[in-house]
Amino acid sequence: MIDDAALRAVLDPVPSAFDLRADLRLAAVLVPWIVQDGADHLLLTRRREDLPQHPGQISFPGGAREGDEDPVSCALRESEEEIGIDARRVVVLGSLPPRVSIGGFWVHVIVGRVPADVVLRPDPREVASVRAWPLAVLRDPTRWQERAPAIDPARRPMPHLDWEGETLWGLTARFVLDLCGRCYPRAPR
Repeated sequence: MIDDAALRAVLDPVPSAFDLRADLRLAAVLVPWIVQDGADHLLLTRRREDLPQHPGQISFPGGAREGDEDPVSCALRESEEEIGIDARRVVVLGSLPPRVSIGGFWVHVIVGRVPADVVLRPDPREVASVRAWPLAVLRDPTRWQERAPAIDPARRPMPHLDWEGETLWGLTARFVLDLCGRCYPRAPR
């Protein structure tokens, strides 16, 4: 298990404001880090299949900025709305560099510790399920493959990880690889 001090040491500082990109909409996600059964995990959602954007995909809770929110407020609000995490119980530890999403968002990434006894209440309008993915799986280089996405085989290959019937890929996979590369230097990047 990685303690909070070690995580803070490898993460970027928490941004106090969004990094503005005039050509992109602003968004933030929370990377919920949780300890279950004595091991580190990340909470990931599977979006509903009938959603117009990213149906059925594995993702971190998050979404578009509202008003003049900062990245932390946005990520915590969206996490509370999507999976019911009480924002007051999240210990924000740091951030990862923002990235551009295929949907035209400049996505800020906030990493936060979630208590093991957290009660999740997924919003059935958006979230099909929430699962704790073991970091032992996510950091294992033998589990990652470079391949074109099933939804668009003509696209260039990108990292994919298959685990227990779910496929992690796209921007969320990039965030996971960045985090694992920082926390476990021998993990794939």
